[in-house]
Amino acid sequence: MNTGIGGHQTSVGNSQTWFTPKEIVTSLGEFDLDPCSHVNRPWDTAKEHYTIEDNGLILPWSGRVWLNPPYDRYVIESFLKKMADHGNGISLIFARTETQPFQKWVFPYAESILFINGRLTFIDEFGIKGKANSGAPSVLISYSEYDSLMIEQSGINGKHVLVNSVPVIIVKESPSWKNVVSICLLRLNGEAKLKDIYSMAEVVAGDKTQKNKHFKEKIRQQLQKHFERVNTGQYKLIA
Repeated sequence: MNTGIGGHQTSVGNSQTWFTPKEIVTSLGEFDLDPCSHVNRPWDTAKEHYTIEDNGLILPWSGRVWLNPPYDRYVIESFLKKMADHGNGISLIFARTETQPFQKWVFPYAESILFINGRLTFIDEFGIKGKANSGAPSVLISYSEYDSLMIEQSGINGKHVLVNSVPVIIVKESPSWKNVVSICLLRLNGEAKLKDIYSMAEVVAGDKTQKNKHFKEKIRQQLQKHFERVNTGQYKLIA
């Protein structure tokens, strides 16, 4: 389902398709699903894409979601509701904070919001920037602590505001490797893949990871000794 200004396909004036600038998506890390993609896209935004040939509101969502929903007022609320229920990923929409969808499905559920500096210029299906900007300011909405961290580290200019989150405390003097892994899993909702644990370790224990080029081996050792393996390359805290 792809009808909306700024995200994918304009609903007024013409039928031209528009995409999020690639650097915005890639700077936010890897996504598992884009439920509002397009058949002819200049680049992938996630591992899996639902297009106009599917129905992203009916099909199941899993993993970390990139959501740039149709901006039609009758559709965007349904997508924002589903994203709020899913609670894992990042949304890009216009900063229309006074609207019912924003008041009802963003503020009560967002971990944080990045109010992007300036206005984005979207990309056509051939990878070419539009002649004009989007015509309105945009926001990135985080639905988990990990997503807030990814926004914070993205380098995207703007004001990042915590909404239903607590400030992230960066550990200056790192604890033991076991405690580092525990902190990482706590911040990743208790369960995570190895690659996400590695990334989080570089945030919470930057001094240890920078000084030890074998820090990934150290983390794997602690995971094997003290934590539960739930799948290949995936671990969780032991209750």
